[in-house]
Amino acid sequence: MKTIKGICIKKRNFDKFKKVADLIYFDGPLLSHYVTNKGDNYLFYWIDQDDTNNRWMFIRTDYDNIQKYTNKKQTLRNVLSSPLDDIVYTVDIDEEGNHHNFQTHSIEDLPEDYLPTEDSYYEFEPEDVNKENLSIAEMSGKKLDWFRKVCAAVL
Repeated sequence: MKTIKGICIKKRNFDKFKKVADLIYFDGPLLSHYVTNKGDNYLFYWIDQDDTNNRWMFIRTDYDNIQKYTNKKQTLRNVLSSPLDDIVYTVDIDEEGNHHNFQTHSIEDLPEDYLPTEDSYYEFEPEDVNKENLSIAEMSGKKLDWFRKVCAAVL
């Protein structure tokens, strides 16, 4: 796998992440939507592998961006290139599911071939949608809509 400029950070606890759906699936998940109990939405995107590990990048995004992507209104490249906190995370996961080499990056630090193509519009149907976790993700979008309305009324 390629070496990426980034900052190594402590092992991340992935227990708080709940899968909403695999958005792209081919012989295994390639793009998955996760949500936390707090309603933070994350996209996990498979980017590389070697003999023992699969490398994933993941970003925090909002539910609205995920909907725009699945409704073919914006590309996956656009979504992954504009995380909410301007941080891209990568993690290597071995065959036993152990997480290694957890890093944070700027999107500019990733090799070009780790990113989807410019025309990466959604062409699939979600797999194994977890309705309970989807409702958490949807609520995060409604909270954001409510917040925007309150701010607009005040301003």
